[in-house]
Parts: sequence; structure tokens; C-alpha cells
Amino acid sequence: MKTALKFENIYRSFKNHFWQKKKEVLKNISLEIYQGEIFGFLGPNGAGKTTTLKILTGLLKPDSGNVTIFGHNVDSMEAKKRIGFLPESPYFYEHLTGYEFLKIHALLGNYINCKKRVYELLDIVGLKDASTLPLRKYSRGMLQRIGIAQTMITDPDYSSSMNHLVDLTR
Repeated sequence: MKTALKFENIYRSFKNHFWQKKKEVLKNISLEIYQGEIFGFLGPNGAGKTTTLKILTGLLKPDSGNVTIFGHNVDSMEAKKRIGFLPESPYFYEHLTGYEFLKIHALLGNYINCKKRVYELLDIVGLKDASTLPLRKYSRGMLQRIGIAQTMITDPDYSSSMNHLVDLTR
């Protein structure tokens, strides 16, 4: 099987105040996830789950260690094209329509046939009929679905598996 994600000897520490000693949050984390596997992080508050995900997305740098996505360093454009990330509290530009929001993300990701992809994802997440409404008129559930679509906009590897969302969102 092809390695999709690899963490090698990841260390990360934080200092809350300059006079405090650094607190190690991640200590020698190594794992390998293969293409097609489903994986989750479980643990109590402060265990390092969010820190690990932020390192995976490139939002944080590890103190040491290496992260690769399909063999590409996490900081490379090749790796970034394969990552979809929806934060716990996302911000949506409420004056944009659902269609405009997704189209902007497609263009930012250099997705070539973005119009077709945007409509495909709007249909998959059950928002095709709401595509012309401004996001400020979307319900919380609709915003969650547009967020899921946004994470998928430039990654066609996941498009077939997303077909299962149709039943969940209608």
C-alpha cells in the first residue's frame, strides 16, 4: 500500500510566557497512514491532537522531525494540494454566495475546471439549490456542509468517497 501520511520523530513544545520552561506537547511522534485507511486522534484536552493536525496542515512547524504527504514534504505545494482542513470555528465571508465561496477556493488552489467542480460539490453536499444565497442566510448545518465542500475543492482523490455524503445531508 502507498503511504499517504508519515510523521517521523515529531517534537513540538510551547512556552506560555517568556519566563516559563518550555512544555513538551509532542514527544517523538512517529506514525504512518496508508492510502485508503481511516484514522482518528483520540485523547484528553491538552494531549496534542490539535497541535498534530496544525503541523499536518503546515499551520505550525515542529521543533524537529519530518512530515510527508504522499512522499512530499508538508510545506511543499504538492502536499498542500492534497490537504483539506476545516477548523473547529471556521470563518465564512458572509456576503459571498455558496457558489462564489467555493469558486474562490478553487481558483486559489489552481483548480482548472473549477465551475464544474463547484457545482459537483454543491450537489454532493446538498446545497445546489442554495448556491446563489449569501452565506449569511445559511443555517449552521448548511455552513458545515459548505465547509466540507471547501476542503474537497482541489482534491479529486476524495470525490468518489464523498458520494456517501449525499444520503447524510438530505
